[in-house]
Amino acid sequence: MQIKQKLIYALVVMSLFFVFAVNAEEGDRNPFASSYIFYLYYDNGQLVADRDFEFTYDVVPEEFVPETFNTPFPYKGEIVNLKGEVAKTFQFDPRQGNPKFLKGKISVKAPYVSDGEKAVFYNNQGDALLTVFVSDSSFCNDDGVCNTDNGEDMLSCPLDCKTVTPVPTVSNVPTITDGKAGLVWGLIYIIAGAGLAGGLWYFLKKERYLKQK
Repeated sequence: MQIKQKLIYALVVMSLFFVFAVNAEEGDRNPFASSYIFYLYYDNGQLVADRDFEFTYDVVPEEFVPETFNTPFPYKGEIVNLKGEVAKTFQFDPRQGNPKFLKGKISVKAPYVSDGEKAVFYNNQGDALLTVFVSDSSFCNDDGVCNTDNGEDMLSCPLDCKTVTPVPTVSNVPTITDGKAGLVWGLIYIIAGAGLAGGLWYFLKKERYLKQK
């Protein structure tokens, strides 16, 4: 393989590596993927807050994954927002597949809602068993005003910021959303690499020509 071909091959491989690396780090990341964890106590079909915990729930930076259960009649939960609308629903099995489990501590994970007011838990008959208020962990207040100082924007608080037009950012590098920035940078690397390879090839060719003279 000639020197020029080796240089071009190496630079192309390096550029593709940067493309995949940037996409892996930025492309699929969801900054608002969080979950509630509720600390409850199950007692023969009833649900109450676990008294051993100072707070009935926590918010953790983990994407919500629906629970896998074997029972044909799972319990259900709803996250209601500040407007009184059901924003998210989820299902869970308080017995965790163990029919002999009659009472004890359980933890239930639910999808986080940025303007959540309360979580309502229902049994498999549709009866409301427990309500836990979660508004203390909500940073969107659904007041119709986009409070950017509090972190509200079109992604985190669509009800308040749906009419806001983003201010364009002045930059020498094009800004691409939806995980496409890595592709743009990869193309830039390829073009720059090709130019560098061409320059090196020209330099080597000229140096070889001078030696032959």
